[in-house]
Amino acid sequence: MNKKLTSIAFVALVLSWPVSAASLSQPKPQAQPQAQQTQLPHGDGWRLVRSLELGNSGNFIHMVLIDSNRDMDKAVYGAALSKLCRSEPDFCRVRFWNQERHVSQSISFKDSEFKALRAEYIFNRAGGVQQLLYACTVVSDKSQCFSN
Repeated sequence: MNKKLTSIAFVALVLSWPVSAASLSQPKPQAQPQAQQTQLPHGDGWRLVRSLELGNSGNFIHMVLIDSNRDMDKAVYGAALSKLCRSEPDFCRVRFWNQERHVSQSISFKDSEFKALRAEYIFNRAGGVQQLLYACTVVSDKSQCFSN
């Protein structure tokens, strides 16, 4: 009887071993999900660095980095605006730089960040404003540029 009981216990142990081994080799789910890194919008000659909300308005200022060798190409700015503003029917504001170290960390920027600013686009349907201005070093037409 002891021999039969021992054999049954041994068979049960052998049969349960693959199941328990498989469960040990499976990675256990973590208690807190890891933050997923989403890729920010980008395109040929530009990429979004960050978007900062204006208070709690749901409106954002998008901070964009333009390739320094393409910062005189208006088509690059237009492509970025098209992609970033197409889903924002009432408000869109985009600021452009050509050096990442100057891209502002906040809505208001330092003098050095303003001096490095290459362009700024503002669209506000409620205010009746739609304007794209470039640094005068990008576009020399005084009606389309700002001095920094």
